[in-house]
Amino acid sequence: MSPGSALPALAATRHPEPPGGSQWLLDLHGCATPHLDDLDWVRRIMLEAATRAEARVAAERFHRFEPHGISGFVLIAEAHLAVHIWPERRFAAIDIFTCNESLSADCAANFLIEAFGAKDPRIVSLPRGEPDTNGWEEASADVPELGGPQDELHIDRDDGAGGHWFVRIRTLVSCKTEFQNVEIVEFAELGKALLLDTALQSVEADEHIYHEALVQPALCLHPCPRRVLIVGGGEGATLRETLKHADVERVVMVDIDRDLVALARKHLSSWHQGSFDDPRVRLVISDGFDFVNTNAERFDVIFIDLVDLFEGGPAERLCTRDFYRTLKDRLNDGGLLVVQAMQCDIRECRDHLRVRQNLAGLFAHMPSYATFVPSFGAGWGFVIASDSVDPETVPSDRIDRVIAARGLTERLRYYDGRQHQGLFSLPKELRARLGECS
Repeated sequence: MSPGSALPALAATRHPEPPGGSQWLLDLHGCATPHLDDLDWVRRIMLEAATRAEARVAAERFHRFEPHGISGFVLIAEAHLAVHIWPERRFAAIDIFTCNESLSADCAANFLIEAFGAKDPRIVSLPRGEPDTNGWEEASADVPELGGPQDELHIDRDDGAGGHWFVRIRTLVSCKTEFQNVEIVEFAELGKALLLDTALQSVEADEHIYHEALVQPALCLHPCPRRVLIVGGGEGATLRETLKHADVERVVMVDIDRDLVALARKHLSSWHQGSFDDPRVRLVISDGFDFVNTNAERFDVIFIDLVDLFEGGPAERLCTRDFYRTLKDRLNDGGLLVVQAMQCDIRECRDHLRVRQNLAGLFAHMPSYATFVPSFGAGWGFVIASDSVDPETVPSDRIDRVIAARGLTERLRYYDGRQHQGLFSLPKELRARLGECS
């Protein structure tokens, strides 16, 4: 049936007699079927549901939206079945309305729950067409609050001992690039968030904490940072923090995922704030490992801002001892290297320790530092490495003088001299664990 065409006449199908039946509303969360965006499969399943209800099909219409999503209905002589699907949320909303008490709407509902593989089905059944409203009142008393596709949980961590979750209001982007699944969503009260392969990367409300902690200590410790290399950092926020320093003349940013960078430029403007268009920036779409090993350019500061490093992906070879040794060769005299080094608190620091182990002995100074990022629900760690300066011994007033001299006092929301001291003041128990490989 073409868009806008009329539905077929129902002359051969007798309209039901006086109304009386039921309406089943299904919110199917966590649908496991791989066919949520398969138009033919959805059509077949909905028609089969009508058959299971013993209904007489009069017409059907289904439509697939771009980039994803399906809506459709089956018009039956006894009323209708309708479906709306959000594949990126693994969610389907289904309405089964029958005006004939003899139909088996419950059989249709159970069939659809099983066919969609719903892990969390929520069901409301209402009587329809009867003047007695008691059934409505009884049903309404038991109706759960249905979250629907615009109000569901994103579970960042659920390990049996506890969890960390957000209320997702809507999804702005959901797509697969050559390297990863990318979602840009909006969380209640926290604003936009970037998810890569379902893992939270940063949230609009507190990304400045992570990015200032990553960038500002090294740049403020260097007497005159002119040339900077960023490996990773596809959102553009690491770039934003670097460009706040007027002394910086050239920034090379290397990221492997062209599509992610394009999505960030379009949807995450509060992260990059136009930094990609700064004339000091050279954006290179390449594997960071290949770029560093084939390019002899030297830098004053290097930032490694990659996704979780020990997950078997393309980032893993960028955290080896050989790679760190090559990075050191790419530093100018007095240069500093900073590696985002994952969770670092008394609950978990194993991956952070691996970063330290691979860096051990390559630099005169390589202290760990950490900050609590609320949206991560954890202390997040970094390692800063240098042969010329020990970041732990730099007094807070020196940091404040540098910040003031560079006109950054009002431009930094998180970092200052006092916070610098706090970053390197790790708990005693954590220091003991990190000391195993110092």
